[in-house]
Amino acid sequence: MLQVVFVKWGTRYDASSVNRHVKAIRKNSTTDVRFVCITDNAESNLDPSVETVLFPEFRAPFDSLKRGCRLKLSIFAKDIIDPDLPTIFLDLDTLICGDVHGIESHIRKHRGISMLQNHYVQWWPYQNMVRHLAPEAYYFGNSSAIGFYPKDYHFLFEEFNRVVDRFIDVAELPKKYHSDERFISYAARETLRVFPSRLIVKFAEEYMAPFLTIERIRKSLPWVKRRRKNLVAVTFVSEGLKPNVLVNLKRGDIVRYKRLVAKWDHQEYSQYWCEAA
Repeated sequence: MLQVVFVKWGTRYDASSVNRHVKAIRKNSTTDVRFVCITDNAESNLDPSVETVLFPEFRAPFDSLKRGCRLKLSIFAKDIIDPDLPTIFLDLDTLICGDVHGIESHIRKHRGISMLQNHYVQWWPYQNMVRHLAPEAYYFGNSSAIGFYPKDYHFLFEEFNRVVDRFIDVAELPKKYHSDERFISYAARETLRVFPSRLIVKFAEEYMAPFLTIERIRKSLPWVKRRRKNLVAVTFVSEGLKPNVLVNLKRGDIVRYKRLVAKWDHQEYSQYWCEAA
């Protein structure tokens, strides 16, 4: 069994955002799945199969932890989710397009913590060697998807609160505590790895390029076609690639992210966010 966890606060995402992912996972999954949503508002219109849990108590003001998405660190608190199940956390702007059994198999095979790649040079396998030269260096992973066994990482929630407790003003925390993904990347650097691109990708890295011609050539390559066909999930970073934008994109529209560009040719992704959950 795989445990799938969502974290939701405020009004940006409603119950339908969770339900849409639950529906997509059920549709494609060949493994049993337990769904949990950690939230500040246990909405009654959540899918009945989703267990709702209120946020654990942090040693910092709740609202201050919204910045940097540090409320997501609640997935590591004790007595919140089943500690013994392989677990995948997914951001609510991550689209599910394949069988999550592949993610479950990856987590079971690699007993560590997996995040999305966030560097052009994938140097995460060498972190323990780098530490001898630069003790504070760490590979900075992306937390739109996190795979782990909860009982192995309760220390992350405890350590974050221990550090926060020493500061009167949360804004004065060192940089590595400014966001959930920075803190996870730093505190769990000894066991951190990235998900393989055959499972989960960031849209910008997989489908965009510095020039339209490069992406047009890349998408015609057989191994790229094969990888994209078998993806389990695609996550969308940046405000310009959020669900409320994607639903309105038409084939041929130009989308941009930093120095990357693409011609929109993914109506199935636009439809995903349009479908009723």
